[in-house]
Amino acid sequence: MKKSLWFVFPMLILCVGCKTSAVFQPITAVEEMDYDMNPEVLELHKKFKPLERPQVRYTVERAVKTADSCWVLVRIAIPYKSIWKKELYSVDMVFHVPEGVMELGSLSLDSRSRKKETDSDSGEFPPVDIETRAHHVEYLYYSVKFAYDERMERNAEILLMPCLSNERYLFGYEATVLPLYWIDDEAGGMFWSECAGLSQQALLEVSPVKR
Repeated sequence: MKKSLWFVFPMLILCVGCKTSAVFQPITAVEEMDYDMNPEVLELHKKFKPLERPQVRYTVERAVKTADSCWVLVRIAIPYKSIWKKELYSVDMVFHVPEGVMELGSLSLDSRSRKKETDSDSGEFPPVDIETRAHHVEYLYYSVKFAYDERMERNAEILLMPCLSNERYLFGYEATVLPLYWIDDEAGGMFWSECAGLSQQALLEVSPVKR
């Protein structure tokens, strides 16, 4: 049995939110909530099992810096049945250092019925189609480049804030932190060449990292 997921990478920063067409207010819950205090949330966990199903996971594959630029490549692992039919999984990504934060955008993993593809002139990335199957994990790669500052040298990290929703509920997972350990590439050598042809931000079906 195969399960098809439709992936949409919205325009950076501007499309962080998502809307549903529910007639009534969906049940809202977060991972750290005491479920015994709210019968609706308890029923949500009993029926949809957001914490019992396999979770979408993230790994930093590359964090490369030069004098004034940096490149981060994140591997996204999507297990089978982590996102059910008619659900939308989204994650807000924020670059964080002690001195401040910078939004990296929002990624949506959409298994709802497909909508008309967005016009390429809108500034949004085209959708990516993949299929998940039992006992397998599918991978996507998020690539982002931005200006580097010496204040990013230490304690730099990416904060991920995922949520899962449909017309009946909105569930927020606990935030995940990806620490960044920079590879210094002042000479513009072997690592930097792997991202030279990529756009400022991109969702990739295969890793650009040379093996």
